[in-house]
Amino acid sequence: MKQTLNRRQMLAAGASVMGGMAVFGAGLSSRARAGPPLHQPGMMSHVPGDFDLPVKEMEQIIQAQGTISNGLLHIPVDRNDIKNVTLRGVHILPSFEINGDLYFEPLGDGRCAMNSDLCVEPEEVDPFIDQLVMHDITFQALHQHFYDFVPIVFFIHFRAMGDPIQIARGIKAALNATSTPFPQTLPKHPSTPLPAQEIGRIIGAMPTVSSGGVVSMDVPRRNPIMLGGIRVNPYLNIAQPVSFQPLDDSGKKAAAVPDFGMVAKEIQPLMKLMRSRSWDVGCLYNQETDEFPQLFFSHQFKVGDPIELAHEVRAGLELTDSKFM
Repeated sequence: MKQTLNRRQMLAAGASVMGGMAVFGAGLSSRARAGPPLHQPGMMSHVPGDFDLPVKEMEQIIQAQGTISNGLLHIPVDRNDIKNVTLRGVHILPSFEINGDLYFEPLGDGRCAMNSDLCVEPEEVDPFIDQLVMHDITFQALHQHFYDFVPIVFFIHFRAMGDPIQIARGIKAALNATSTPFPQTLPKHPSTPLPAQEIGRIIGAMPTVSSGGVVSMDVPRRNPIMLGGIRVNPYLNIAQPVSFQPLDDSGKKAAAVPDFGMVAKEIQPLMKLMRSRSWDVGCLYNQETDEFPQLFFSHQFKVGDPIELAHEVRAGLELTDSKFM
């Protein structure tokens, strides 16, 4: 099936991919301030050429809705079954940090590149990996994003290239080894007390609102990135996601998590800056194999005024070779 749609986050407003289900929109609360327009999945933005992936079939196999923009299909997966997760005493929503992201890039000739990660509980780790290996999906990484999640959760990164239907079936088999609830749909009318547009303007990326008022965006790197021997889209789960979770109804207090993607020489300056501003460094790890240049990722956490947090995240991003709007 061919689609003339564009990707979910940044650079253009995207379109909600339906997979046989209703179109979902996104909204802002009355606190939204001036800045770039908030991405609304129900809006359509056309680009030259067709989107060459069987989107509906893939959504039906995985049993989750996705969106398309920047040449990628993105299917988010929230672990709504994992309850009462806290980080440093803060209650963490699944749509904030207890989730995963499936990304697919069409390569032509009916093939795709997939690079993704998913959140799993400790007892699900080995069964999940077993299914990846059984379905010829490359297992790339196993790690914690934060050492002080309670209860602890792990994240598994994986990739594949080939027939998108077969890849989708392999992913679903791995998901079936977990208690992840399905089907999953995009929220109908998400809103947030946070100043989403202003946060996006400061970060330099298009904000999206998801369940629970979480505001998120992706910041790509400028440099070309090779994965598995091919040059991949800079948003193929190798961009730098930044998320904000509102902690009250005023929109003046939030938890923020940037996931900085760095080459080796950028690590020390960035860590020095962020630690000087009291950001909790949750991890430092590689999430892909057969990647060039090798990237190192660090999830960091801080609570405070969302505008101040956004400025601090932007200062960190400016120490990397990031591309801003």
